[in-house]
Amino acid sequence: MPDTIVTQDIELVSGYLARPIEDGKYPGIIVLQEWWGLDEHIRDVTRRFARQGFIALSPDLYHGKQTADPDEARGLSSGLDRTRATRDVIASIDYLKSMDISNESVFTIGYCMGGGISILTACKTDLAGAIVYYGGLPNPVEQLDDLNAPVLAIYGSDEIDRANDLEQALNERGKVVESHIYEGARHAFFNDSWDERYDKDASDDSWVKVMDFISKNS
Repeated sequence: MPDTIVTQDIELVSGYLARPIEDGKYPGIIVLQEWWGLDEHIRDVTRRFARQGFIALSPDLYHGKQTADPDEARGLSSGLDRTRATRDVIASIDYLKSMDISNESVFTIGYCMGGGISILTACKTDLAGAIVYYGGLPNPVEQLDDLNAPVLAIYGSDEIDRANDLEQALNERGKVVESHIYEGARHAFFNDSWDERYDKDASDDSWVKVMDFISKNS
């Protein structure tokens, strides 16, 4: 028996899980929220992946909080401890792996704030791939040195600078990145619960790009 041990307090994240009803092994994917929280839109996206044959899990990075108010959402996002959030995502990945999924490594996909956390998680653990919808660079950007997963980056044309910054930072480090910019689409164009921003054509095409990326890297 060991006479020396190390201890630490841990917290397991809660979240929303969707999977096919039939028994069997399925690939795993983590769906990461926008700054609104784990709202009905993100739950719906999680169900969409389950209908495509995934075990999909969206961790509640705000631990029970969500809002439809932009100012409150901005406060929740700016106050989010990214280190803790990344630990929550990694705990979610471990949970999926405990379900005997079909792929050794899971994918992450994130929107807005979740897009940044998607790529940040890929800097901290092994992933099959990281999908980023209009997410920003990690801070500090040097964390990208530790990224091993391929990246799919998707943006509207109102964020060309952000898209180019991410692609340049990844290319400078010899990382694998595939970028798509949708002309005329705006930030949050995939969110079909937000009529002002939703762009159906860009959304539908990007979904095809996501499925192709997952297929190539599975």
